[in-house]
Amino acid sequence: MNLYHLNTFLSVARFLSFTRAAQELNLTQPTVSSGVRDLERSLGVKLFNRSGRSIDLTMEGRLLLTYAEQIHDLTTEAEDRIHHREIEPGESFRFGAIDAAVIYVLPDVLEAYHSRFPSVDISVQVDASRFLVDEILRGRSEFGVLTLPYVHPKIDTMPLLEDSLPLVVGSGHPLASRKRVRLEQVVTETLILFHEGSVSRKPVDEHLAEAGLSPGRVMEMSSPEAMRKLVEAGVGVSFLPNMTVQDALTEGTLVALNVVGVSMQRRIGLAWRRGRYFSPAIQAFLDLIVGNFGLMEVWQTRLRGTD
Repeated sequence: MNLYHLNTFLSVARFLSFTRAAQELNLTQPTVSSGVRDLERSLGVKLFNRSGRSIDLTMEGRLLLTYAEQIHDLTTEAEDRIHHREIEPGESFRFGAIDAAVIYVLPDVLEAYHSRFPSVDISVQVDASRFLVDEILRGRSEFGVLTLPYVHPKIDTMPLLEDSLPLVVGSGHPLASRKRVRLEQVVTETLILFHEGSVSRKPVDEHLAEAGLSPGRVMEMSSPEAMRKLVEAGVGVSFLPNMTVQDALTEGTLVALNVVGVSMQRRIGLAWRRGRYFSPAIQAFLDLIVGNFGLMEVWQTRLRGTD
């Protein structure tokens, strides 16, 4: 039994006429007759009594008609819900984000979304960019808000904002009084850096390699908030995202130094599996994110490009 044959049967049963059913379905009468015969053959019963040009339903036909009408109504309802539905209570989705995005980019978005859709449950995985991409590729996460660039044949990305990576030191550090320092001076300090291989670590390593320098003492971690606290405490110096240290710079617990010949930037953006379909609940959340950065037109163009 398939829906095509069932719909053909339903039309014939309603009109008790193969001719009128063919007109309604925009098919030839032989095609309609063949569809009914195929359905009868698959069920092993007769659905119509035929007497000349008149037909009526058999007992099995009347029974099937009851179910066929229910199936047709459910199919119509399902198509309508999928293509035109509102966001339903109890929906949920999971996405990933680097901690800086959770702290500085997403709070307003999450507040606005929960205000509009309080019944939708959201789970957020906070991790390094490379781990977030793994979760996307495995289908465990719908999308990620992470550090770019990230290149993978199965991943699409879209930048949302650029953030500088200034060298910061604690207000009591010997270098805090300097307006400018050279990279050669920086590597003599304990460097508190993101883990090797992370997207945010890459520009630091590239500048050091270009200058032919290697840091003497390195502490590695993934949390910029933890790194900031250690720098404030005087444990070391670090190239940290501006959004992470802006408050501390204003309050005076950290000092940003100009490193001669060095300017570092990182981008934060969206990443998702290429060709991924987003349900209305997820689409509404993504629209809020990109709308906050005035990128809705770019976002719609990107989505059309992946259809």
